[in-house]
Amino acid sequence: MRLDYKNYWDAFTVPLTNTLQRVVAFLPRMLVAVILFIIFYGLAALSRHVSRRSLERFGHIPWAIRILVARMVYLGVLLVGVLVALSAANINVATVLTSLGVAGFALGFALKDILENFISGILLLFARPFEVGDQVVLSSFEGTVRDIQIRTTTLETYSNESVVIPNSDVYTHPVVNHTRLGRRRYHADFDTSLNVDTERIETEVLQIAHDNPEVIAEPPPQIRIIGVESANDVIHWRLSFGAEPTKAVEVRTISEILTAVKHRLYDAGVPTPTTISTTVLKRGGAVNDDGPPMSAVPAHAQNGAASLA
Repeated sequence: MRLDYKNYWDAFTVPLTNTLQRVVAFLPRMLVAVILFIIFYGLAALSRHVSRRSLERFGHIPWAIRILVARMVYLGVLLVGVLVALSAANINVATVLTSLGVAGFALGFALKDILENFISGILLLFARPFEVGDQVVLSSFEGTVRDIQIRTTTLETYSNESVVIPNSDVYTHPVVNHTRLGRRRYHADFDTSLNVDTERIETEVLQIAHDNPEVIAEPPPQIRIIGVESANDVIHWRLSFGAEPTKAVEVRTISEILTAVKHRLYDAGVPTPTTISTTVLKRGGAVNDDGPPMSAVPAHAQNGAASLA
C-alpha cells in the first residue's frame, strides 16, 4: 500500500502517531493481562503449597514424588495463567502454541540429554528401586544414596566421595540394592591343612558364627569346603552367614569371625597349610663346547593360613 505524504515531516510523524495510538489502545489489555498473570501466579504458588501439605498425610508416598507432584501442579496452573493472560491481551494463543511447538521440537534435539535425564528421574521416582539412605551399586559406583533429584542421583561412596550420577545412566543400568531386603549373606574364607579333623572344624567355626551377636539365626550359618589342593596341603573353607545389610557390618563381622578362627583353631594347634618351595632347573643359552649352561630359577608356592575375603 502506497501512502502519500505532504512533506518529509509527515512521513516521520504519521507512522509514529499511528504506532502510539496502537500502543495506547493496547495498554488497557496489557494491564489486564499482567493482573491476570499475577493472580494465576499466586494461585500456582498456593496450589503447590496445598498439594504438598495434602500429600504429606500419606506417609507411604516418598517425599521425592510429593515434591514432583507439587511442582507439576504449580507448572500446570502457571501455564493456564500464561494462556489466559495472552488471550486477554488479544494475542492469538493458537499462533503462540504453534510457535512454541516448533521451537520445542528444535529445542528437544538440542537438550536431548537433559530431557532424557529428566524423564529417567520421573520414572525412577515412581519405580522406587532405592530410597535415600539405601546402600546400593549404581553403574560402577557403590555407596549410600544421599539425594534423588529429577535429573541426577547423588551417591556417597565408602571412601567419603560424593558422586553425582545422571538418572539416565541409573535407569538404563542394573541397580544392586544391598539394604532393601533388610539382611545380606556374607562369606568368610579361610584355609587349613589336609591333616585336620573336618568335623571339628565345622563345629568350631559354626559355634564362632553363632557366638557373634551380629550374625542372624535365620537363615542359619553354613560352612562348606570349596576347594582342595593336595599338592599344596590346603583345604579351602567358606563360612556363609547372614547379618545386617550395611558395609560397616560386613567388614566388622568378617574381621571378627576370622580373628576368632585364628584364636580358636590356629592357636589351639589345628594344622595349617605348609609352605612348599621348589627349585626348577631351566636350560638356556647357546650350546658351546663346554656344554649348555644351567640356570636355577626358584619358584615358590606359598599359601596363607587365612584369607580376609
